[in-house]
Amino acid sequence: MGNLFRKTTWIYLSITFVVFLLDIITKNLAERLFTAPVKVFPFLEFYLIFNKGVAFGLLSELPDFIRLPLLVITPIIALVITFLYAVYSGDKITVISMGLIAGGALGNLYDRVYIGMVRDFIHLHIGEYYWPAFNLADASISTGIALLLLKHFLAKPAFKNLVNRSR
Repeated sequence: MGNLFRKTTWIYLSITFVVFLLDIITKNLAERLFTAPVKVFPFLEFYLIFNKGVAFGLLSELPDFIRLPLLVITPIIALVITFLYAVYSGDKITVISMGLIAGGALGNLYDRVYIGMVRDFIHLHIGEYYWPAFNLADASISTGIALLLLKHFLAKPAFKNLVNRSR
C-alpha cells in the first residue's frame, strides 16, 4: 500500500505540475504574441481575452465580493478532492485524470490570484459560430473529465450492464 501511495502521489503531482507549468507558459506567450487575432486554420484563431467569470464567462457579472471568494475557494477544494481521489483510487487512468484536472484548476487559480481574471486565447469556430474562448488549463480539465467518463462507460461491468439492459 505504501509503495502504491507513493507512486500514485508522484504521478498525480507530476502531471499537475507539468499542466500548471505549460498553462502559465502558454498564457504568458499569448499575452506577448496574440494581441491581434492570428488565424492558424479556418476553424482556429489565437487572440488574448481576459475572462472575469468561470467557463463561458458565467458569473462574470456578479459583484467582486461574491465572485472572487467563490472563484478562489472552488479550485482549492478541487485540488484537495482530486488529490485524495487520485491517491486512494490506485487506478492509473483516475490518477492521470485527477492530475489533469488539478493542473488546470491550479493554472486558472494562479491567474485569478495574480491577475484578477483568467487569460483565454484559443478560439474555435465554424464560420461565424464560435465556441467560447479557452486556454490550456480549460482543455486539461475537460480532457481529465472526458478520460474519467470514458473509463466509467468502457469499464467491463458497466458495459455488461448496458448490454444486458437492452434485451
